[in-house]
Amino acid sequence: MSQKLLIVDKNDNPVGFSDFESAHTGRGKRHRAFVTALFDSKGRVLLQRRKHKLFDGLWDLTAISHNLHENGRNESYREASDRALKKEMGISKVPVNKIGGFNYFARDGKNCENEYCAVLVGKYGDKIKPNKSEVYDIKRVTMDEFLTDVSKNPKKYTPWAVKAVEILKKQNQNLFLTDLARFLAKYERFESEYLRRKIESVLIYPREVADLYEKLTGFSKGGKRLRAYLVWLGYQIGGGKNLSKILPISLAFEIAQDFVLIHDDIMDNSDLRRGKPTIHRIYEKKFDMHYGESLAILLGDIACINAFEIITESSFSDKYKVSCQKLFADILLETAYGQALDIENEYRGFGFDRIMQFTYLKSAKYSVIGPMLMGLRVTKTLKGVLKAIETYGTAVGLGYQLFDDMLGIFGDEKTTGKSTLSDMREGKNTLIIHKAKQLASPEGLRNINQIWGNPESGLNDLNKIREIVRKCGALSWCENENMRLTIVAKKEIARITKEHKLQQILSQIADYVVTRQR
Repeated sequence: MSQKLLIVDKNDNPVGFSDFESAHTGRGKRHRAFVTALFDSKGRVLLQRRKHKLFDGLWDLTAISHNLHENGRNESYREASDRALKKEMGISKVPVNKIGGFNYFARDGKNCENEYCAVLVGKYGDKIKPNKSEVYDIKRVTMDEFLTDVSKNPKKYTPWAVKAVEILKKQNQNLFLTDLARFLAKYERFESEYLRRKIESVLIYPREVADLYEKLTGFSKGGKRLRAYLVWLGYQIGGGKNLSKILPISLAFEIAQDFVLIHDDIMDNSDLRRGKPTIHRIYEKKFDMHYGESLAILLGDIACINAFEIITESSFSDKYKVSCQKLFADILLETAYGQALDIENEYRGFGFDRIMQFTYLKSAKYSVIGPMLMGLRVTKTLKGVLKAIETYGTAVGLGYQLFDDMLGIFGDEKTTGKSTLSDMREGKNTLIIHKAKQLASPEGLRNINQIWGNPESGLNDLNKIREIVRKCGALSWCENENMRLTIVAKKEIARITKEHKLQQILSQIADYVVTRQR
């Protein structure tokens, strides 16, 4: 029985065969190989410290080997992976998927590795019996721990493991965005159809009533829909699988978000929202400011009423709908309490703890905890999950607001869709500005007090604020606090769900809120 390696081109197309020695000496011959990364039931990747002729004692993924050509037949990736897993780790027959591959060359004296290396991933049932003649040691680590350690200590790992990390990282990062895109594809059709039906249903009234829903339709476009998605995520955490069934609850939260933003824009005297004129600015062009604000307030009220109506018309049992509406009312009330405290803060200048309190109510409770709990409320949820979601959501929500405050100073108006001057002219006493006032020099503090809250301040003034915030360390404090909050959030993920995919999504959301552009 003769065994040979598969010689391939840079795109993994077979072009011939070679013996082991010829493929691994001198410049070698590019041959097909693979690394298999297996994950356990907790989503941890299984690593081994390998016994190897060229790279002895280095950490590696779960198994590696070459695809063989023997008895006139090429070994598939699944067959080769099963063979290597059994030989090295004592793991039997695991389905794997190829998520990418790379070409690499590494030399050790006269020997070399010249390979196209496929990256295979799969799950195993936690039963393992490492082969002591192949493996020195094993460990199980989270993907975050693995990616961080490879970045800091690449020489601890085999060269192919370091290369594979880039593909695993991309796969890891894309999961949330992929699930979000899948959700939005159905959600946006559902939302558009709902608003279309609403416009048709009010044609029995004067034309101005339909115009309200047309304005709401235009206003809703361009939003991130993150809260609507978090309702879906909470539903999945509770065991829900039917995306179509949860869409009304997601829509209710998003329509309520429109209500909150329309009113918020009036209170903030904002000109732009999502890159477009705010509702009160659109309406005031018809007559005057009072007319514009009055119609905007009424449209916000209508959106809020419709949100409760949507829940009532969903297909869940009456028990679930009543429970969901009670939670919804509590969330919106606490959001209003937070907004009231925020307005009070603009006139009185609260201390750090009070600012954190209304930030929790307006951002963490409303933007993260609330929508996830809405999704959970229509499932049979274990009570132990709720506390973990509270801790996770508080950290992510506060991080979201901190990053929003940074965007209010350092963001790009074309990207954020909001004026970069509005927070400054309004004099918002945000956490980053509060910290800047604490840390700034006497001259810097005088400049902040002269500029921040001055309705006539302009771009040159904003540049001065940016320089002060950087120089005094307030920006660094904000960035470090976001890193701390991300760590706090991620520690709760294992308590929220045991499902690996959902754990990855929760981890990626925690990263996303402090790296987004708007």
